[in-house]
This record gives sequence, structure tokens and C-alpha cells, in this order.
Amino acid sequence: MTSVRSFLRKAHNFGDKMLWGARVVGVGATTRGAVRLGYLYARRPKRSEVQLRSGQILEFAFPSQVPTALLTFGDFIDPEFAFLRKTYRPGWTVADVGAAIGQFTLFAATLPSTKVHAFEPSSANVAALVRNIDRNGVRDKVDVHKIAYSNTESETYFQTTASTWLSGLSENGTEPVSVRTLTGDFQRLGLNHVSILKINVAGFEPQVIEGAEAFLRGGGADVLIMLLGMGSLTWYAKLATYGYRFFYYHPIETTLYEVTSFDADSVLGHRPWPARNIIAIHQSAIESYCDMKLSIRKI
Repeated sequence: MTSVRSFLRKAHNFGDKMLWGARVVGVGATTRGAVRLGYLYARRPKRSEVQLRSGQILEFAFPSQVPTALLTFGDFIDPEFAFLRKTYRPGWTVADVGAAIGQFTLFAATLPSTKVHAFEPSSANVAALVRNIDRNGVRDKVDVHKIAYSNTESETYFQTTASTWLSGLSENGTEPVSVRTLTGDFQRLGLNHVSILKINVAGFEPQVIEGAEAFLRGGGADVLIMLLGMGSLTWYAKLATYGYRFFYYHPIETTLYEVTSFDADSVLGHRPWPARNIIAIHQSAIESYCDMKLSIRKI
């Protein structure tokens, strides 16, 4: 029964994401994207690329680095991208923790007058990330750091799986990697404050947030964009005591839906769409980021 419920939940989430994506980019574009994805799996090339409607070209290895959503919808459909376009200010410093092959990094780097720091431990992903940075002509705007973040500092190993999106730190890994806390490493890099901090590390978000606690306690990031996860709920509650307010952004309504309780039902069960990420904005930055362009509703 558990496996059946898991399958039904995944099928439901997939259906929700397809409906949301079709609503954002249109049924025709979604249909063409699904055909494009099917053709890729039929050809099975060692390497391919996707041309995004927003201008970027993303190269990837097949099948380990296939960006399914980008191939299907032809663009960055997560609402956080629309939120950042809406609230953008020149001079941002962006930190992309878990940069993978560069989807978020490329988006941020194409915003005018933005500096991006991309952090990624996988050699395979870093190689693709660097190619994508060069391919899109943003080398002068991006610094790549081959490093992993956690709640302790050590030298350990990274395990690259068949799907590099799911790779992670492991004693059984074969690739040596330096592990640092975000707080300590940002201090070494002179990053005392960043405009945007995105964290997507395949389920290791609680450890990364713990290692970033001292940095975030002082409001070190104006905006956090974090992959949703049940293991992070207690950290959401703690970050709220440090002045962060949590939201989902609805790009069609230009509305931030505020989350004020941090149990699973409140955080995961009341999303106005199948969001993968949650946005946290520090209280000190609320006015400057919203600036009368967005409305706020409590969920």
C-alpha cells in the first residue's frame, strides 16, 4: 500500500506540474517540449543542449544531466524566477549553492549588473557549468567554487550517481571534495552580505542551513530560495525568529502568499501551485523587494 500511495502522490505531483507549466508557457509550447524530450530519449546522444526562450543555451550530458522541466517547457517556469525578474535591482550579489549545470546561475548572470558565486562539488557538473557559463558569455560575472557545504568542515568524498541531480556526500564516494560551512567560507570569500541565496542540494538542505546559521542570524541574505523538504521545517521556524518571512510567489497574480506556521500541512499542503521551492525574505528587505509592486496574503 505504501508503494501505491507513493506512486499516486508522485503521479499527482507530476500532473500538477504539467498543468502549471502549460498554464505558464502555453499548451502548444508544452506539447512541443514533450515531443522534444521524447525525441532526445529516442536518440540518446552523449551530449545535447536546450535553447531557452529567455535566451540562454544550456548544454548537458545524456542521460545524467537531463533538465527535464527546461526541455518540456522551454524556459525557467519555477515562480521564483518571475519573482526575481519582478524585484530585481542593479548591483545584486547572488550565491547559488548547488549550482549543478547552471540553470539558476545562468538566469542570475543575465540580469544586468549582477555578480554570481556558483558553488558545486561534482566535477561532472562543474565541467558542464563552466561550459554553459562560457557558452552564454557571462564568464566575467560568475565565480565558480568547487566545494560542498554542510554543518561541519572536513575533507571527504562525493558520490556521483547515474543522475547527477541526486548525487551527494558519501563515505562510499570516489571523488575527494572539501566540505565547509557556508558561514566560514563566505567569511573567507568576503561575502558578508548577499542579495539572493539559493540552496538546492538534493535533500542536504538542513545541514547546509545549519552551517549557515550564524550568517543568516544576522540577516546575511536578503532573500533565500530553498528547495522544499520535510527535514527543513524546523529550520524554517528557526529562521523566522531571525527575521525571515516565508512565502510562495504567484507570478500571474503578482502576489506573495505568506506561510506563518511551519508544520507539514501549512508549508506543503497549502501551496497555491506545485512549487518546488520556498522563498524567505528578511524583514529588513521586505519593503525594498516588494516596493508596492507585489501584494502579500497569508495562507
